[in-house]
Amino acid sequence: MADILDRSRQAARIWRDRPLGLRLQVIARVRRLIAAEAISLADSLGQRRPAADTLTAEVLPLAEAARFLERQAAHLLAPRRPGRRGRPAWLAGVSVEIRREPCGVVLILAPANYPLFLPAVQILQALAAGNAICAKPAMGCAAPLTSFADMLRRSGLPDGVLMILDEDISTGEAASRAGFDKIVLTGAAATGVAVLQSAADRLTPCTMELSGDDPVFVLPGADLSLVAAAVAYGTRLNDGQTCIAPRRIFAPVEMAQALERLLAASCPAPPPVIPVRDAEDALARAAASPYALGAAIFGPDAQARDFAARVDAGCVVINDVIVPTADPRLPFGGRRRSGFGVTRGAEGLLEMTVIKSIAVRRGRFRPHLNPPATQDGAFFAAMIAVLHGDRRTRLLALPALASAARRIGWRRR
Repeated sequence: MADILDRSRQAARIWRDRPLGLRLQVIARVRRLIAAEAISLADSLGQRRPAADTLTAEVLPLAEAARFLERQAAHLLAPRRPGRRGRPAWLAGVSVEIRREPCGVVLILAPANYPLFLPAVQILQALAAGNAICAKPAMGCAAPLTSFADMLRRSGLPDGVLMILDEDISTGEAASRAGFDKIVLTGAAATGVAVLQSAADRLTPCTMELSGDDPVFVLPGADLSLVAAAVAYGTRLNDGQTCIAPRRIFAPVEMAQALERLLAASCPAPPPVIPVRDAEDALARAAASPYALGAAIFGPDAQARDFAARVDAGCVVINDVIVPTADPRLPFGGRRRSGFGVTRGAEGLLEMTVIKSIAVRRGRFRPHLNPPATQDGAFFAAMIAVLHGDRRTRLLALPALASAARRIGWRRR
């Protein structure tokens, strides 16, 4: 693992120095290859599900994520230079710049349920940000990532920038301890705990997208036929192996039995329907679970939006399930035992970076370099009152500030 990491670091230095526009050209070319070879890329996943499901769940959203980066990465990764507005008066002459720089070498620990879409989007975001990547597939899931890596190579990605690791569990364990600059895990909560423990010695920063136990909230006025159809779809998609699939349904007492009848007719193994008295009861019961990844709400739009603000979850879908979260603009991540940090969207791209702040002093005025004087305390106390006090405090402090300034003099260095 040490040799792999060393080679990745060498590749990372070359890749990060490549202008962002050229990095995005690689992503644009791979998107066109995805379009041209969509069927073969889907076939690399094996006979996991119907072809249409594979294309729409793994390939189409991957292409959309690539196009999002082509359009947005330059803006999102550009240095930010705040102007004079908001700058403290006592820092006149100082200009600042906030830069986003690549983490270095990112370790991606991929899941088994969506072995192409989820890690491939993370790979693209890491590449756009200027990182090298080592990606470890889940057991039995190396083929789609190997195919995707070959597409990137044919799109102009230099050798060594992306390495696909062995899928054996021991490889992931060794990699978690190896000293990568960033770890991104999509997996079970128990795996997240183990990876965090392995990464702790080196204080390796991590993004953890972990287990879900997603609730469905049915509000008064909801279309129960829509609820039943959506829940049936969510439990059927990918054989139920979706982290934000519906796991429990909270419905008003007067609607619960009717919903159960509809689910029995449309869903072979429906989640339990839990009758609740009101919104407070539903929220309290949902919060009893330690997981907070996603949630779905069914009901009139205005009421559902208000209710969404009170739901403890990283992603909430209203009047649908799962599919809207594939929007490449949406960040995705959980809370509590469902993890922390996000992937995808603008925020997911920025997770693949570290911040560097640069402050530039111009001119000769640097009074803090002068030897301390006994009058300094009175001057700064008056200055704080003038800058931050209420109107009366400011007016009272002005004479004291002027007097202290005269005693100090305008010492310059």
